[in-house]
Amino acid sequence: MPLPEQFIEQVKDANEISSVFASYLPLKRAGRDNVCLCPFHSEKTPSCHIYTDSQSFYCFGCGAGGDVINFIRLMEHLDYVESVKFLAQRAGIPMPDDGGDKTSMIKQRMLEINREAARFYRDVLISEKGREGWIYLRERQLSENTIRKYGLGYAPDEWGALKKHMLSKGFREQELIDAALLVRSQKSNNTYDKFRHRVMFPIIDRRGNIIAFGGRTLEPDAPAKYLNSDETAVFHKRSNLFSLNFAKNTKEKFLILCEGYMDVISLNQAGFDNAVATLGTAITPEQARLMRQYCEEVVISYDSDGAGQKATMKAINLLSDAGVDARVLQMTGAKDPDEYVKKYGPDGFRTLLRQAGGAISFELKKLTIGLDMDSPEGRASYLKKAIVLLAQVESRIDRMVYVSDTAKLCGMTPAEIEKAVEERRRYNSKTAQKQERQEIINPGRNSQTVRELNLSPEDKAQRGIIAFMLHSPDYLKRVEERITAEHFPTELYKKMYSIIANRIKNGDSLDISSIGDEFSAEEVGRITGIISENNLLPYQKERLYEYITVLEKYHDKYFGKKPEEMTDSELLEQMEKLRKEKTKKT
Repeated sequence: MPLPEQFIEQVKDANEISSVFASYLPLKRAGRDNVCLCPFHSEKTPSCHIYTDSQSFYCFGCGAGGDVINFIRLMEHLDYVESVKFLAQRAGIPMPDDGGDKTSMIKQRMLEINREAARFYRDVLISEKGREGWIYLRERQLSENTIRKYGLGYAPDEWGALKKHMLSKGFREQELIDAALLVRSQKSNNTYDKFRHRVMFPIIDRRGNIIAFGGRTLEPDAPAKYLNSDETAVFHKRSNLFSLNFAKNTKEKFLILCEGYMDVISLNQAGFDNAVATLGTAITPEQARLMRQYCEEVVISYDSDGAGQKATMKAINLLSDAGVDARVLQMTGAKDPDEYVKKYGPDGFRTLLRQAGGAISFELKKLTIGLDMDSPEGRASYLKKAIVLLAQVESRIDRMVYVSDTAKLCGMTPAEIEKAVEERRRYNSKTAQKQERQEIINPGRNSQTVRELNLSPEDKAQRGIIAFMLHSPDYLKRVEERITAEHFPTELYKKMYSIIANRIKNGDSLDISSIGDEFSAEEVGRITGIISENNLLPYQKERLYEYITVLEKYHDKYFGKKPEEMTDSELLEQMEKLRKEKTKKT
């Protein structure tokens, strides 16, 4: 049963879109509206616009858009009804009895399964059966308080211990498979526990829900030291961070990015509640943008081995793309933060944090690798790359420090390096500044022009008709006299037209919020883009008829019948169309 439109409007009215955006991202005024760096793709120049009048947003960079409900859909990875519930709870508005939403109920059930599984693993850990796991955690110097705080547990070395427990609690076998807790054997078709003989780390999202698990094997010769849950309806590893549920409340202005669960837990126990880790993979653009919501700076604290250094470079680049400053922890005497904080204590690690060099220092050092800096050729090659890099440093004070270090390394004066860097900066800035001013004054104009040039006539026609119907629904009858949904070459636009036409006939609202539950979050963004980008104002019927003609011709060309396949009435209709077209041309 769909949510009442009056209720949806009440929720929207209570959640002003700029206010909701500002709770996630810093906004910048642009006339009556606001702009910000888009949270859904990496960029350095704001292309996401939040419109006060229409209470909507649209990113001219990636095409994300919609109302405040769709923003929450994308931001929190929720479905439509869950997003409305999220905003209703934010505003303290009780939900109506909607009869239950299937997708939402499935997710809630999965969260219940994860909570019960976490209780099972915890109970096993503190029992005699979990003694091996308990000894391991205590040997890693974790306190009982820390073990409880993170809800750590133990999966026994049995094939069906969790399965037996969960079935006894009323959960079905297929539900446990869907939750990535059971695995089905391809040979026997039987199911068994995914996690066995492992210390268990519950993965908790920002709202406090247990969404997945990580398991650390206690078998010395196991092929995989760590095993993580597969992705499920509630778990998307690219968009979550371990321990962010704690780090989001830190008083620090920066986050510490680690590689592993134990690094984070050890740092948290030592008093560093701002530590987080990726979930078994290298950092992703989504995780970089997620960190940007909570800080402006990240200290990268990866392992000191070769793989850790390579991962550091990737993290620097992704954080930079997301608009986050990065510093790099240089550890000596320990291979990772867990070992370091145990050897040198919290004060030692705090000193290390203060000494962490900026990403630029790290990258400048990397530029010397493979070069003979004692030779003129090596210094010249380094200098060319260093100038390009230094020109990207915005702070003049920081830039002068790096310029001075580079000058010493190359045997030149700081003035010579500074001159070359400033020339490069002037070269870089002209186009970038012009583009930024243009985007703020006339949002999306340049990107729209590029898109318009790449659109086929049929695509322009589809978008134009959809925009016209949303703006002037009273024209539907005239449109239907000439075309149907089958005239739209693209399935998405065919779907849009069908839904919009049906809503018009039923007298339903065409507001983005009211149709949001019939489209995915990405499709809502496409519709918002059509409304934002279509240069139809004033909505001229002549242009609408031109678009209809384009779709008619396209349909006749690719889907029309051959003359010998037509009935007499179809032939007469086709001849009449040709006659009219010929009359128009003359």
